[in-house]
Amino acid sequence: MAGVKNYIYLIIAGALAGIIGIFVKLIGGNVPVMTLMFYRMFFAFILVLIVVPFLDKNWYKVNRRDLRHFFIVAVVMTVTFTLFVAANLFVPVQNVVLITNFSPFIVLILAALFLNEKITKTKIITLIVGIVGIAIINPFRFGENALGNYLALGQAALYSVLIILMRKENREHKIGAIIWFFLFATLILLPFPFIYGLGNLSGSVMWYVLGLGILSTGVTYLFHNLALEKIGAEISSIVIMISMPLAGIIGAFIILGEDLNVRVITGGVILIIAGIYLQAHEKNLKGAVRKFFK
Repeated sequence: MAGVKNYIYLIIAGALAGIIGIFVKLIGGNVPVMTLMFYRMFFAFILVLIVVPFLDKNWYKVNRRDLRHFFIVAVVMTVTFTLFVAANLFVPVQNVVLITNFSPFIVLILAALFLNEKITKTKIITLIVGIVGIAIINPFRFGENALGNYLALGQAALYSVLIILMRKENREHKIGAIIWFFLFATLILLPFPFIYGLGNLSGSVMWYVLGLGILSTGVTYLFHNLALEKIGAEISSIVIMISMPLAGIIGAFIILGEDLNVRVITGGVILIIAGIYLQAHEKNLKGAVRKFFK
């Protein structure tokens, strides 16, 4: 049953990440974007600071090189998260959660260019299929959704850089590392509430802000990292790739009343299928089903 538990962690993490856009749209213009990002990282930091020491009692034992690595990751993570939040302010949630799934294909290209990873025939085919999927979504078309689509695509590209950065460092850190990620991200964002103001946190807005920071950020990263300790990165990516857009699209349809765009959904499904196949190609997934039932 340990396998089942970790898959549940991943599904919950993906679902909570998928509803980020819903929280952002419910908050709306009540809180400036950069102030909202500070709240998001701060509340996530408070949660992991409370929980993680029970899981990793040596989380504070790091050297200067580790801290430098954590800071770089925090900077890239902060910009990536900011682009994701900003994108949701301009386009439907379905656009953001589906365009984000183009990141595995950008990773493929960057890994070949900077890490000398081999490009196989299967990777080329999945890359072509992925490009077809993103072309159907067509984030480059002009119109009212143009800016949000560009931000979502930029977020996917930067997230890919973050993955490459982690691969190049070639390090394995325990779950305690996320305390440092969120600490540095909070410090980076600390000036913005003073610059743009604290925003209007009255009524239900404060609950949405807490939901964004605690649930869709803190709990998401806790569950994701707990699952990664038992499940490989490739399988984890597949589960997140499915659960995140499903939760975002269904949640936005029910809660926000967003219309389903057939073109965007079609392109997104193609992206997801190609991405799953790409991740499966990255590692031999035989035995994954058996692990699920252990």
